[in-house]
Amino acid sequence: MFSALQQKPSKYVVEADAQPAERNRYRIVAIDDSYLNTGNVFVKVQIVGSSKVFNRSVKELYQKEWLNCFSKEDVAHIAALYTAEHTNNMALVKNLPVQAIATKPSVVIVGILFTAFLILSNLTAFKLVEYAGVTLTAGLAFFPITYIFDDILTEVYGFKVSRKVIWTALLANFIVIAGTFFSVYLQPSPYWHDQLAYTTVYQAAPRIFVASTLAYLLGEFSNSIVLAKLKLRTVGRHLWLRVISSTAIGVGIDTMVFCHIAFLFALPYGSLWKLILVTYAFKLTYEILAVPVTYKITSYLKRKDHVDHYDYGTQFNPFAWKEN
Repeated sequence: MFSALQQKPSKYVVEADAQPAERNRYRIVAIDDSYLNTGNVFVKVQIVGSSKVFNRSVKELYQKEWLNCFSKEDVAHIAALYTAEHTNNMALVKNLPVQAIATKPSVVIVGILFTAFLILSNLTAFKLVEYAGVTLTAGLAFFPITYIFDDILTEVYGFKVSRKVIWTALLANFIVIAGTFFSVYLQPSPYWHDQLAYTTVYQAAPRIFVASTLAYLLGEFSNSIVLAKLKLRTVGRHLWLRVISSTAIGVGIDTMVFCHIAFLFALPYGSLWKLILVTYAFKLTYEILAVPVTYKITSYLKRKDHVDHYDYGTQFNPFAWKEN
């Protein structure tokens, strides 16, 4: 089996024609676990800015012309792997620290925007709007954007970063919903005459919170996991297909769960299913139209932060709190 930096050799392997180049041209993305049987350490190397990967032995990479092509962090990792192989102490490989995903300023920015649109979509979700005879929730104007940010986080920084943002955003959403619900019961000023309207809006918040929480967790995690696994499957190619496929699954689950919890018995069941189908079509169309934007932002962040994470060996468990 593989550690967080390990995976078996992929069928998507570039032939051994990749040549050394300038600093930061390559990055280590995985370690082949065949060293357990052979005593020889091979790593999977990605060409930075490309979906191409190839296998190289640590013994070969531990040469100046190759070391000059990697970041300082990868050079240290190669040196440690070479030491483990050279001393025949393979236990060192397992004990090597997992390469942590650096917390980039961009992650904080994208995470804050993700959280803002999640909260906004929940605060506006109970209002129904109608256009061209079609009834939708007002929150639908904002919620699909969270999937765009989820795609960006997973594609650039990996599932583990996305997982942290998803849970953190949920906590922030809980604080806002709980605070607004509590504020309903605070004694209103005699000079303020909108208590009834305020109560009507925010007393509905708990039901919306329960619906949105279950739908959000199931939908966002499904989207992130599918996208991360498809990235491994396609070795980083066909982002448009991966984004649309993961969103189709994620928003499908999200829409079914949310609409049933939020509007069951509040709407005729036939109207509920109409709402589900229209909402799903709207969200998926939203995502498809946003694909060019997703491409531009992910490309920019990969260049800016020098990150293009592949979830080799990742535990795709939303509750894996102890995983680095």
